[in-house]
Amino acid sequence: MKQKTFITVFVGAHILFIFLQIHKHSQIVKNSYTKQKFEQEKTLLIKKKQALTHQLYAYKNKSAIKDFATKKLGMQPLRLSQIKTLTSAG
Repeated sequence: MKQKTFITVFVGAHILFIFLQIHKHSQIVKNSYTKQKFEQEKTLLIKKKQALTHQLYAYKNKSAIKDFATKKLGMQPLRLSQIKTLTSAG
């Protein structure tokens, strides 16, 4: 009777360990896919950040601002004769 119980416990423990190994392996694969997904998202966000940084530098470029103002908005450079000084009355 003791030998039969021992064999049953032994076989049951081994089956449990096999299931635990399978579970561990499936968790590793799942985490690997999740990590890969986050790395792709990180790469995409880095590219987006670089594009936005380049766009910001383009917007800060004074010659590009001047070209935009003259060509798109129809503005003209300011002449000194157009400047009037205001004095405070008091």
